[in-house]
Amino acid sequence: MDYLNPICGPIFRLAFSGFDQADGLFLEFDHTSSYNCTLPKDKYDFCTVKILRVLTLPFLFIGISSFSQQVFQNATFREGIQTIQVYPEGNPLGYPFIGLNFGENLEFHFDIMSTDLTVYSYGILHCTHDWKKSDLESSEYLTGFQTQNISTFDAGFNTMYEYAHYQFSFPNDMSRPKYSGNYVMIVFEGTNIEDASSWLITYRFMVYESQVSVLSKVGASSVIADRYSKQEVDFDIGYKDFTMYDPMREINVTVLQNMQWETAVNELKPIFMKPEVLTFDYNLGENSFEGASEWRNFDAKNVRYVSAEIEAIMLESDGYNVYLRTDLPEGKKAYATWTDLNGNYLIRNDQADDSNLEAEYVLVHFRLKIPEISESEILIEGKFNQFGKQPIKCAYDKIEGVYKAKLLLKQGYYNYRFTIRDKYYSMNNLRATEGSHAATENDYHIIVYKYDRNLDCDRIIAVKADNSIR
Repeated sequence: MDYLNPICGPIFRLAFSGFDQADGLFLEFDHTSSYNCTLPKDKYDFCTVKILRVLTLPFLFIGISSFSQQVFQNATFREGIQTIQVYPEGNPLGYPFIGLNFGENLEFHFDIMSTDLTVYSYGILHCTHDWKKSDLESSEYLTGFQTQNISTFDAGFNTMYEYAHYQFSFPNDMSRPKYSGNYVMIVFEGTNIEDASSWLITYRFMVYESQVSVLSKVGASSVIADRYSKQEVDFDIGYKDFTMYDPMREINVTVLQNMQWETAVNELKPIFMKPEVLTFDYNLGENSFEGASEWRNFDAKNVRYVSAEIEAIMLESDGYNVYLRTDLPEGKKAYATWTDLNGNYLIRNDQADDSNLEAEYVLVHFRLKIPEISESEILIEGKFNQFGKQPIKCAYDKIEGVYKAKLLLKQGYYNYRFTIRDKYYSMNNLRATEGSHAATENDYHIIVYKYDRNLDCDRIIAVKADNSIR
């Protein structure tokens, strides 16, 4: 007797033996096209009911598998979502880390380019060290509710562009984490957080413990060819009074430069293990990063004031237009230093009391004077577009000989840079447009994960922040 799923085709084989209603079902799944079932007549009705229930399982398994295997990113899923910010409470230039039971909170902010004040919800998922959903139930990793409505939102006012601003904090009185680890915040519409079609935003944040010590050093790369262009992060993990049974299997380390997940170094393992010390000191560049250059910047906190990086600000039919001075490639220039935000941005309207609601959206015009590059694209990146995760492509103007792009951004102070992407290999290269120097100032975070066999999840047992020049 063959069972063919009308959508998925042959799915599974069922094997039964004599049992009564107190017995469970034994299911043997494979990729064959049939199942065999021999049923006593006096139990036929009962088994028929059980089979009807089983036939829905392939659909359930497919949905669960897809959700559990998804790698969560900082991403948006609908048009009109702008200015996503996640930072420690009161520190808009901070990074999305909070200590477990440290009494710290994260602020979440975002705008919807509409005055339709829809009520959205948010939910929290615990993830593995590689950002897949962990096997924990929400009741295991959270005290309180997994999902809540966003109750703080309002329409922007005194602005030319209409938008609604949403914000909330986590942890709060209704929900707080029990375990450390990677977490993803999901903003969604409706009531089902597992329905990906309802998602608006996914965003990563981390809850950490301080169970081990990390001694780190940022310097020039050990690879001779990269010594003047790349930076290397070496470190030791001291675990006195902390139990590790099998560090090579239990420990995974991620190193981030300026919170850029696209360039993160993951799955680092110790190369030496000494009593109570794990050493991560590589010689082949496994823990190295492009030093790059200090970030380009512009200040648009006041539309009545033209800062040094801005050529003109004009009020036109489509709102305020901010024209930046034409940028030049920095790839062949010597290293120069100036203060930057390492790719970050700060929302601010100098003439407003509440920049969240009163900051204007402006059209920023970018220009890079460089010869046209065939088979490649010029992209603009910064934290405002998740460091290129949401690509901003420039168009080449043959008459002026410049690459141009126009982008809607909320008033504030921004860092940005240009990269070149090969159309065939999808690899970004910033050396030609920005240059790369081992002397550049960059922020680094070393995240130490430990798989906990008792909890069946990845904990973050330490986070160490370091800087290339401090």
